[in-house]
Amino acid sequence: MSGSSRCIPNNDSTLKTVDTHQELVKSLSRIVQGVPAQPGTGLYAGSTSISYLFWRLSQIYPELHISNKRLKVWCLKYLELSKQSQEIGGKVDSAHCGVANEHLAQLALEAAISKDVALLRKLCSYSSAVISTSDSGSDEWLYGRAGYLFFLRMVRASFKDDTDALTLIRNTIEVVVHRISISPQPWVWHGKAYLGAAHGAIGILVQIVLSLPDSASDVQAMLVKLLDLQFPTGNFPSSLPVDSGRLVQFCHGAPGFVISLVSLRPHFPELQNKIDAAIEAGRKATWERGLLTKTPCLCHGIAGNALALVDGEAMEHFMSHMSSAALAKQDMLDEDEHRDDGLYTGEAGRAWAWAVVDKQLERTCIGFNDL
Repeated sequence: MSGSSRCIPNNDSTLKTVDTHQELVKSLSRIVQGVPAQPGTGLYAGSTSISYLFWRLSQIYPELHISNKRLKVWCLKYLELSKQSQEIGGKVDSAHCGVANEHLAQLALEAAISKDVALLRKLCSYSSAVISTSDSGSDEWLYGRAGYLFFLRMVRASFKDDTDALTLIRNTIEVVVHRISISPQPWVWHGKAYLGAAHGAIGILVQIVLSLPDSASDVQAMLVKLLDLQFPTGNFPSSLPVDSGRLVQFCHGAPGFVISLVSLRPHFPELQNKIDAAIEAGRKATWERGLLTKTPCLCHGIAGNALALVDGEAMEHFMSHMSSAALAKQDMLDEDEHRDDGLYTGEAGRAWAWAVVDKQLERTCIGFNDL
């Protein structure tokens, strides 16, 4: 399938804008008034992912009420829904420890909310399974060790005043980063050397460097190699051997690279000119080919692509294509079992994007580089 058939031609000279705060409120209202979220996959989709959205937004909008309840109340409600729907425990090993792991996501989120040291210790205790060398495991963000690093950053943000807790978290981060660093490279997932944010090298580098900034010098050469793979169009290949570059979305392609590079840039002073050039070209590719025809979501849709754009009007122009009016035209507002409210797959991700532009926050992707 050609790139053009995957996107809406972006040749409208008139930038479309919407009331971003109103759209945020509408989006959150649809979530809480819709069908209760089903058991899901950690921070990727399902009730736990929605709970994390409300947790993060409660820190940004402490006074906002949706359906007469504060956002933290909704956070706790969705977390409880998750705990009720999942059996005690859950599979955690070196191939199932990323942000899509439901058990780890619940544990990390509950530890962050409650600031319970016992829960923090339990989360860190899984590092022995995560770093196991008995099998190859996985190093990427969605299912692998890099995603476990995000959980550690989530709790680190809540225990920033507890010296003992921070020492435990740092020690755990260090052993996980070391385990990732000794994996055969290029890193592979399901036998393929992916490069993008969800399963690939750039996503792994973001989690390593944001978790352990001291490690930046160790991965600088690898970052240079990734930057050198950028196509003249500004897009990036999704895997090695270098492919056609047909995908322009967060999980594979320029948008995920741009979102990642913005976070990596401060840690690589010697590469900042090179990174700036890559970001500019990546944004151009996203603007030209990023109005995707897929469901507007963070992972592979307009919501994630909008976060790669720096200009406010350009971002709002993209997001106008996922406004309430636009969704209604596409019959995507039906409240039935087919509607997706997940963080990376549906409405919750759109709500995050609305909050980012409404509050003019850093263009980060929640659950990836927002912490």
